[in-house]
Amino acid sequence: MKGFLGIATLTLVLVSVARPADAFVRTHGMMLDSVATVVAADLLRGTASDRSVIVVVPIAGDTMGILAQRLVERLRADGRDVLLHERPLPSIGVNPPTLPPGMTPPSGDTAASSGPSALELRARVDGAGVAYVRRIRSFPFGVKGYERLTTMRASATFVDPRSGQVFWARSASGSATDVVSKRDLAYVTSGSVGWNPTLPRGSGFRLLEPVIVLGVVAGLVVLFYSNRN
Repeated sequence: MKGFLGIATLTLVLVSVARPADAFVRTHGMMLDSVATVVAADLLRGTASDRSVIVVVPIAGDTMGILAQRLVERLRADGRDVLLHERPLPSIGVNPPTLPPGMTPPSGDTAASSGPSALELRARVDGAGVAYVRRIRSFPFGVKGYERLTTMRASATFVDPRSGQVFWARSASGSATDVVSKRDLAYVTSGSVGWNPTLPRGSGFRLLEPVIVLGVVAGLVVLFYSNRN
């Protein structure tokens, strides 16, 4: 009896340690935002200068406008003057991103009036996605959550808008993984239009495996006490 109580107490301690005190559930949009921050910083790494930058929006493939927002914020943090230039995209179904607070798109002749020192930043998102890649099983059976993988790959080019000369080009990618609890599946899709990844399927044997293990352990315990008696 004492041994059983000790095991139960140890199990409760381990569960309380493994569970964070203030777990914060992030939506798919929040996860993409975090990855876009890393990608934007990598795209602009080593480009610090006193030249103003014209960011061409909307960015191809950036359906939520996250990368454009992070590029503007990064450029501003580096102390650079930032202008936005709207340019229609040939692709259909791409929504223009929400412009940063306080920023308004310039008129069509902004690039010409900015002077020859202004560089045009042309970027595109070559790939972005959110996927559940693995099931997290609970003991002794069932599923308690899913491992989520968020990725983004993008490229950027600094161009002289008048001469077309390319001053610099770079591509970057980023990813992040976390675990989404089964009870939070509906919440994480909120505010993330277009991102609703399918859940991975598992085999029946994986569901039965914990039950089989429990049966084997129980059999060994019974055999042990039978031999003692």
